[in-house]
Formats: sequence, structure tokens, C-alpha cells
Amino acid sequence: PAATCASWTMTALSEPIFELRGLSVTRQTAAGNLQVLQDIDLSLQPGQWLALLGPNGSGKSSLLEFLAAGGTACSGSVAIVFQDPDDQLIAATVARELTLGRPGLLPDPWLTEFGLEGLADRNPRHLSAGQKQRLTMAVALAAQPELLLCDEVTSLQDSRQAAWLLDRIDRWRRETGGAVISATQCPREVVRTDRLAVLSQGRIILSGASAQLMERSEVQGLLVDEFVERPADLDRSESIPTARDPVLKLAGVRLDFPAGGGSLAGLDFSLPAGGRLGVTGPSGCGKSTLLASCVGIRPPEAGTVTLNGQVLYQGTRSCLDHGAALLAPQFPEYLFTSATVAGEIRLDPALAVLDPQEVMAAAGLPASLLTRHPHALSSGQCRRLALVLVVLSERPLLLLDEPTAALDRPGRRQILELLERIPSSTAVMIASHDREFLAAAGCPIMELNAIGGFPAGPGGE
Repeated sequence: PAATCASWTMTALSEPIFELRGLSVTRQTAAGNLQVLQDIDLSLQPGQWLALLGPNGSGKSSLLEFLAAGGTACSGSVAIVFQDPDDQLIAATVARELTLGRPGLLPDPWLTEFGLEGLADRNPRHLSAGQKQRLTMAVALAAQPELLLCDEVTSLQDSRQAAWLLDRIDRWRRETGGAVISATQCPREVVRTDRLAVLSQGRIILSGASAQLMERSEVQGLLVDEFVERPADLDRSESIPTARDPVLKLAGVRLDFPAGGGSLAGLDFSLPAGGRLGVTGPSGCGKSTLLASCVGIRPPEAGTVTLNGQVLYQGTRSCLDHGAALLAPQFPEYLFTSATVAGEIRLDPALAVLDPQEVMAAAGLPASLLTRHPHALSSGQCRRLALVLVVLSERPLLLLDEPTAALDRPGRRQILELLERIPSSTAVMIASHDREFLAAAGCPIMELNAIGGFPAGPGGE
């Protein structure tokens, strides 16, 4: 991206950590130059925590990426935790990820602290999404930065893990005098911060002390609802619908995690046409693994998966030609294969007959994004696009993995409205930490607990 800045300084801790005056950033895209940031004035003192709020696509991640670009933006010590942890995992093992460039660092204390004990030799790409997110935070803090940049760092954590991670960030900045900037939609995170800046279309439209701005309508309209602990879940036998001819049936299924990391076992349930099921549980318990097995990507170590009358995994490691199910993955970029958003819509015959602008409207996305490359969208826009592609696909079974992660409040409402468009005969299975969303989506809940020695983490994982 091209950037212009009337003033940029990065100074010692006795002065402001940084000061931006008139920052503008333009990104080159296939559709032409795109203004992602404009006239940004921002500064931060040592020890302060600044929250960045704004609708999906407002420029929060772009601002963090600019601040992290040490070669063009700053000369001080800066660490960033990206929204998608896979974007910054490069080593072959978890321990190597921590010690890369730090030959004197002992990894075990960090792994223990961040709930990754026993995973030192594991390939970091085989961790759960929540574990990956905590690993990248450990890597960032081990670098002893002066400025820590966090992009939706609790979006992949369960409630306890999210609270623990925020406590850890708060302790770090108080002990070291380091500053924190976090892009977030979470009220629990915003109330911890000293300052707040609201972005809209690449501009800061509101800034000041968090305590003074929290009740402003502009802020409340962006914050997602708090996680609500609900009464004990229904017994599994009561919460999972059954049918004589189910769309999905699991019988005696066991799913092992890599390198002896535990397993899910004894999975026996069915989901009828029109049935809904919410799958929840702590980070790393196997929710994404279960969905991958149900859609035909991940064969079980034992048992059978039957989809729309067809037993999957007959002689092959995957079974993707059934045409009966579609998964919106936790990282939505994995779904995209076309060079434009319009191309993604045209790929599926069920969507190709629809007006692309109506498809975008159903996802709460502007039609101007149709010519954009899907990977050039913001994370929230990517998630909405992936969800609308799946929901309108007319498959008998739809699987949604963390559909509300990193979405703002309007985005969450939009997804609930989108789910209302699903035909009554379509079965839906949603994996999420967000029990409030699952309840609003009409999903009975199945709680997963990994067994077989799966390591415990902070906050009771």
C-alpha cells in the first residue's frame, strides 16, 4: 500500500509511544486505487490501552498493519497479533515458533502460561484456532515490544479463555509500561482500555477517554452483546433431534487429534431435515474437526458418517462429491477460489441465477465489493461473504464454523436475518463459543469435551 503521513514519530518511553498526524493510506487493487485510511491523527502514551472500534471494513486492521510495518512506519519495537493466526505461523513446531530469533528463550514457561503445555513438538498448524491465537500472543509478548497491536485477539477463544487473555494483556502493559492498541467489538475488552477511537470509512470520527464514550450511541451500536452464561444445557439425548431418515448421522465416531493430542469419541447422533444443532465447548475441544468430518473433509478413526443416505469415506481420505453439504469455515478465506467476489457468487449454480447485488445485500455487503478480490476484503466482510455463499447454496446440510467471530453488532444481526432465509427442510449445524447467538438461532446445544489426555489451558480449558 502507498501511505502519506504529514508526521510520524516513534520515541523513547519517556515521551509518546508514537504520534500520527494526517496519515492516509491507499491500497492498489485490481479495480484501482482504494483509500483505506484518510487523515488519521493518533498518538499513544506509554502504558495506555487504545481500543479501535468500527464496522467491518472501516479500516481497523489496515491501521494496525500500517503501525506494524516497521520498515515504513516506525523504528521502535512493535509486535502484532493478526486476526487470523495462520497468517503469522511459520515454524515447524510450537517451540520453534516461540524461540525463532530468540536463541536464549526457554519455551516451556511460556507454553505452560498460555495453555499450550505438552505441545512443544506439535506442528502449530495442527493446533485449534484458539490455541493458535494464544501461541501468537505468546510469541508477541516474548518479543518484549514497546507497542502491542491486537486484532480481535479474543474472537477465537471461549469465554474463560477470552477473559484470561485480556487479563494477561492488561498485566503486561502495567508491568512493562508498554502500550496496547486493539481492534475489537467486545465490551469486556473496551471497558479495560484508557482510550477509544471509532473509525468509519477509513477516518476517525470519534475519539477520547473510553469511560466517557462508552455510553455514546455511536459506540453502543458497534459493541456486540455480552456473552451470557445460560442454565445448564439440555441432556444430549434431548438436545439432538433424531429421525428415521436423517440428513446427517454419526455412529460410533472417533476423531483423534494430531500427535497424541487427545480425541473425540463415542459420537452418536443424527440430524433430520430442518433440524438445527449448536456445537460448543472450550477452545481446542474439536468443534472444527467435527464439522470437517461431517462435510466429508476429515475421515474418522472409527465409526461411520452418513450424509443424505450416503456413507462417507468409502476407500478415500476425503469425500467431497456428495453435493449434500457445504461448510463455511472458521477462516472464511479458505472457501474462496475466484479472483472477484462476483466470480465466487457465479461458481455455485444455486447462486448464479440470483442477482449478485441481492446476494450482497443479504450479507449486508455493498455491491461495490463485487469487483474486489475476496482476499482483499476485511475479515468481517470475508466472513459475511462466506456465510451468504453457504446459506444460499440450497444444500440439504449447512455447517457454519464460528459464524460470528470478529463481526460487529450489525453483522451479527445480519447473520441471524440470513439464517431466516434457510428453507425449513435444510439442516443446520453451527459450531460456536457464542451461546447467545446459538440460542437466538434456535439451536439446541451439544457440549463437546475432548478426552484422552488433551492438555488443559488457562481458565479451565
